[in-house]
Amino acid sequence: MTGDRPQRVLAVDFGERRTGLAATDRTGTIVVPLPRLDRLDDQKLAAAIAAIAAERDSEVIVVGMPLRADGGAGERAARTWRFVDALRKVTAIPIESVDESHSTDEAHARLGEFGIRAAQRKRAADSVAAMVILERYRNRPAPGAQS
Repeated sequence: MTGDRPQRVLAVDFGERRTGLAATDRTGTIVVPLPRLDRLDDQKLAAAIAAIAAERDSEVIVVGMPLRADGGAGERAARTWRFVDALRKVTAIPIESVDESHSTDEAHARLGEFGIRAAQRKRAADSVAAMVILERYRNRPAPGAQS
């Protein structure tokens, strides 16, 4: 870890049917999409994510939080917090959250910029959305930083 910000991060774009994953490389400098996980029950999904985080020596797991436009937490956020609770039961790795608002839209836009067709974008969008979540985590001010 450098300063107050973990370098090896696993990001999670939690979804009811598909969960996208992205991570930094071992040096913490490059962000890469990982294969998405198709729907598993919360306990199996949490165990799979915990195993991936441990295998990658992740210092933190960042989960995208689906906040409403007013910044409040609706039912989707409550559902995601329940999943985070399941994840906390199977790993000692710290878990943080960041606002994931419009991350899937941004993922589709990025993929479109590279000329990737809609059918292919749908398969990759969840993990690219996780990359967006990871970038948002890394770009927010570090704890204790002066703004």
